[in-house]
Amino acid sequence: MMGASGRRLRSVLRALHVVFSIGWAGPVAVFLVVAAAGWASPDARIWAGVYAALQVTMWWAVVPLAGLSLLTGIGVSLVTRWGLTRHYWVLFKLVLTVVATGALVLHTGVADTAAHASLQVGMDFSAVRLQLMVDAVAALVVLVVVMILGFVKPRGTTPWAARPVS
Repeated sequence: MMGASGRRLRSVLRALHVVFSIGWAGPVAVFLVVAAAGWASPDARIWAGVYAALQVTMWWAVVPLAGLSLLTGIGVSLVTRWGLTRHYWVLFKLVLTVVATGALVLHTGVADTAAHASLQVGMDFSAVRLQLMVDAVAALVVLVVVMILGFVKPRGTTPWAARPVS
């Protein structure tokens, strides 16, 4: 049986996880809107500001929130009855979050490339500009699925769930 301090820790950890996870989706949505504005603008003078803003958003909001969401999610699973590999929905959330975080790490290079390319006069980086939007849409889809799994919590335990001894 867990005491009051243990329940408080679980509550704080769960609250932080929700804040960081939902907080991760916000900057990704902003990233998509700003990337779309950069893609839609024919004015190369605007690009430097747009892609510098994306680079700052990536490094100062998206990356830290992704890492904090992953860490607090693992922490919550370890201190609650859900466990890390006991329920399919937790395992799917973990896998999706790890994949999304890994893709994000790769995506940072694309944002950096766009920020630097936007400063080069006459450089064609339209493929990179399009990739920024496609990646942001994919990230939002994954984050929405992860949030739905956390809210709905579908039934089903994995083969690794601790089975009671009869």
